[in-house]
Formats: sequence, structure tokens, C-alpha cells
Amino acid sequence: MEKYFKDLRSKIGHDEIIMTGVTGVLFDETGTKILLEKRGDGSTGWSLVGGMQNLNESAMTSLQREFKEETGLDVEITALIGVDTNFHQVFPSGDKAQIPCFIFEVTQVGGELVPDGDETLALEYVSIADQPKMFNEQHQLVIDQLYRQAPYGWYF
Repeated sequence: MEKYFKDLRSKIGHDEIIMTGVTGVLFDETGTKILLEKRGDGSTGWSLVGGMQNLNESAMTSLQREFKEETGLDVEITALIGVDTNFHQVFPSGDKAQIPCFIFEVTQVGGELVPDGDETLALEYVSIADQPKMFNEQHQLVIDQLYRQAPYGWYF
């Protein structure tokens, strides 16, 4: 958790706050599998790569930072897939947040695929057709939209 959120939580405890999220979809070379991660926070199921937007970052630079930190990959943003604005999450710590999330398609431009061993325990390209079970409803929505081949630019 970034210093900004730690400072905020020290003042308000576990009360619900708004935290802008960013998520990236990285397809394999066939376009049929996407990179998913096993999270290190005790959550069950898969997760898309992403995290929270920090102060003084754009959504795009936040996602690039998250990819580098969690996967070792350098990525470029290629498209806005969608936006989900009314998801509520209770984290394992008890912290609550409403997480408006920007979902982007990305391409790899450098780096080497290596999980960080902290936030990300494992990384794997998983077939969208297999409908992988995601760790929360927001990430599941993205998988469902990709599976349905919904046109980019969707929002909820």
C-alpha cells in the first residue's frame, strides 16, 4: 500500500473511500489467452494485473508502474477496454473502498516475465474460453466482457 493510502487509512480506519483502480489485459501472441496472476494477499482465484492509481500519476502511468512492479514487464497502453464505476471491495485487511476502474489493453515492449513474489505469487497466460474464476466481481466482469467479445468502450 502506498504512503498516501497508509496515511489516509491512519486517519479514517477501515471506512469506505474511493480509490481509482487500473487494470491491464495483456494477450498472448495468439490473442486467445490473457496474462493473469495469483495474488499474494490471500485472495482466491485469478486476478488481472493492476492496482491503484497513485497521486501525481495518470491512470496510464499507474498501470505501467503496476505491470513493472508485479510482472517485470514494460508495457504500452494500446486501447481503453472499459470502465467500471460502482464496484465495492472489502480487502482482507478490513479496508473498504469503492473502486472506479479503468481497464486497458496493453502490449509488452520490454522486460522479463517474473512475479514479484509479494503481491504476485505466480503468472500464467490463461484462455478466455476457459472462463477463469476471478478473485472479485470487477475482474470477473472484465473476463465476461472479453469472453462475450463486447466492443471496447463499455462502461458500468
